[in-house]
Amino acid sequence: MLRVARRHLVAVTAAVIACMLLVLAGVTSSYAAPSDPGDWTGTFDGFHGATWASSWGVDTSDGHNWGWDQMQPVSDPDPSKGTVLRVSYGQGSGAHSCYQSGDCPNPGGGQFYMDLNSMGRSDLADAPRLDLRYYVKFDSGFDFGRGGKLPGLYGGTPGSESGGNHDGSAFSTRYMWRDHPSTGAGEIYFYSPTGSGYGDDLGLGDWQWQGDGQWHAVEQQVDRTAGTVTVWLDGQQVFDQTGISGLDQIPFTGVFFSTFFGGSDNTWGPGHDENAYFADFRLSTQYIGP
Repeated sequence: MLRVARRHLVAVTAAVIACMLLVLAGVTSSYAAPSDPGDWTGTFDGFHGATWASSWGVDTSDGHNWGWDQMQPVSDPDPSKGTVLRVSYGQGSGAHSCYQSGDCPNPGGGQFYMDLNSMGRSDLADAPRLDLRYYVKFDSGFDFGRGGKLPGLYGGTPGSESGGNHDGSAFSTRYMWRDHPSTGAGEIYFYSPTGSGYGDDLGLGDWQWQGDGQWHAVEQQVDRTAGTVTVWLDGQQVFDQTGISGLDQIPFTGVFFSTFFGGSDNTWGPGHDENAYFADFRLSTQYIGP
């Protein structure tokens, strides 16, 4: 009888220990890893060195990528954000072409293309639906000027979905801020595979970017099969566009990190130097949330 009791006690103790280990493992997992093991996460540790470039699938020598001097990794006061990317926009700055031509007095912003296939993530590139979520923070009192660009998703080859270029084999869904109908009005600046000229303004004014010195989560979902683009700001859906044609023919390539004032001339730029900050980029085939 005593032996049976002891065996029972040993079994119960072992079961309790096993449960505790599972709980601890679950806590560790939920803290350290994304909920979906198929997700991709991107930080700015080591920006823009070889290890960082490899983890993002970025060719730093590609001429379509520019503005490295205006993009600097910094430590954020919020410890949960860690190393973030500070992007500087000079007074009166505009598009990179404006500074190169001498029409804009100061450089501003930066740009790089991420390539999922070069990272071995064809599973995300070929997905019918992809979500991009990141955090953005504008300086308190940020001067939004006439407008500017923010990162989004893209498909096709670099340079085929921006700057007025359309070759029918690319698309991009960058964000913009605009001064209409109010300063800092949000939109999707959409380069369509069936379009021409410059990008289309989708959802202009459906949400507002905040120059409040606080982090805000922004997420876009592009469903190539359904032909839809949806946007959430801080977990609240603020935009949904349906009936977009041509997306189903073009796989995703990755993140189009593109941010600058403009437009192509100095009338778009801020009245003084400004900064914005970016952190915690993540890609998934499902809604992520803040």
